[in-house]
Amino acid sequence: MEPRPYQLNAAKAILENGNSLLVMPTAMGKTLVAILVAREKISQGKILFLAPTKPLAIQQARALEELGKVVLVTGETPPAQRAELYEDAKVLCGTPQCIENDLLARRLNLEDFSLIVFDEAHRAVGNYAYAFIGKQAAKTSALVLGLTASPSSNKEKLREICGALGVRHVEVRRRGDKDVKEFDKPVRVDREFVDLPKPFALLRRSLNELLKESLEFLKDKGFLASSDVDKAHKKNLLAARGVIASRMPHADAYKALSELARAMNLVHAIDLLESQGVGALRSFLKDMEARPKKSKAVQRLLSDSRVQEIAKACDNLSAAGVEHPKLKRLKEVVAYEAGRGSSVMVFAHYRNSVSQILRELNSLAGVNAKALVGRSKEGMTQKEQAQVLDEFRAKEFNVLVATRVGEEGLDVPAVDLVIFYEAVPSEIRLIQRRGRAGRVRAGRALMLVTRGTKDEGFYWIAQQKERRMHAQLDELKRELTANKGQKNLGDY
Repeated sequence: MEPRPYQLNAAKAILENGNSLLVMPTAMGKTLVAILVAREKISQGKILFLAPTKPLAIQQARALEELGKVVLVTGETPPAQRAELYEDAKVLCGTPQCIENDLLARRLNLEDFSLIVFDEAHRAVGNYAYAFIGKQAAKTSALVLGLTASPSSNKEKLREICGALGVRHVEVRRRGDKDVKEFDKPVRVDREFVDLPKPFALLRRSLNELLKESLEFLKDKGFLASSDVDKAHKKNLLAARGVIASRMPHADAYKALSELARAMNLVHAIDLLESQGVGALRSFLKDMEARPKKSKAVQRLLSDSRVQEIAKACDNLSAAGVEHPKLKRLKEVVAYEAGRGSSVMVFAHYRNSVSQILRELNSLAGVNAKALVGRSKEGMTQKEQAQVLDEFRAKEFNVLVATRVGEEGLDVPAVDLVIFYEAVPSEIRLIQRRGRAGRVRAGRALMLVTRGTKDEGFYWIAQQKERRMHAQLDELKRELTANKGQKNLGDY
């Protein structure tokens, strides 16, 4: 592929400035920039390209073949075989956990490398293997290059990423930049608000009343600052758990722990009702009923006559065909797009929702939908995921319905339309999802949002975080430019 001017400019800046973080929108060719840098560095030593998952490592290994023979190593490659492969490898592509293990076992020495590339570099935080490998890379003369479309809006996390990788320079390319504009495949972002149906709103009121009881108990005992149901976010409740744990084995603490568990179940129930509908709420209640061992909190919740009434109301509404307005709108949009020959990717947070969406979409003329879900309990193996993606790439079906596993780490084909079945509060997930459209030609992203719910709150939070991310990147770039010649962020 012929490099574009902005890719050549980015590669030149990286070679001139040393350890760099390249931030560029999805499908703008970050990997090609890394290859351009590798072409200049390969005469000085080996090239190491890290990708967070096996499917992504395979994809990147194919892209790197123009540099020469590429050795691919993952956790499935036996350690003894990996040690042999490293001997003659000029270009090495691997998963971070595998490379970390081999560095610890001294099967691999980073001194032999002239360039180390970290794909999806926003993962270089906490105890993730990228942080360890970055620390080892800092002891060598290798050039370090991090690639990401979505670093973070959090200043501390952004600095942590740069510190872990020893970044001295941030190279940013945006869709509106002069040298990018003519090559950009724009993604039009639309949002559609739907209203919670009146029967759903009545059920929510009943759930809120139940939640209020638990919150008031926790507030009265000093475990929560507020009993306001609108402030009962998961983050606040998890913080309360820490406070309760510090008071063990006081009798109040045991009762508080039970009330907290009840509150968390109710918050989840409300979230499901607001963003997914009565079917999802009823499934959640059934799942609790089916547990062979139930906690006291769950037993108390399920035996409450008000919860039993809510379950009955869910059954009646489902039998009457009352569905979340998002589902109706989703079917309308997908039917229209299928008629135009478009490829569509639908993101849904919950696996149960994926199953329901599949049933509904496959009942439409001209629609052939398949699921892409993670590898946890009753999920898909990597082989099954790869098969579904190959079939989608070959246009054997036209709608892919995915959980968050489809956001990154897999080689997902470009689509014409990405639909968010619910909003996400993360700027990283927003950017990753949106980036699945508009890779080859202009695309579109549609966000379905339930007005007056957490769904709407999440939508605005993600928008704000993305704006903040760009502001933080500009600030960091200025800071690194001003400190040029001094220590990098990893030295502090």
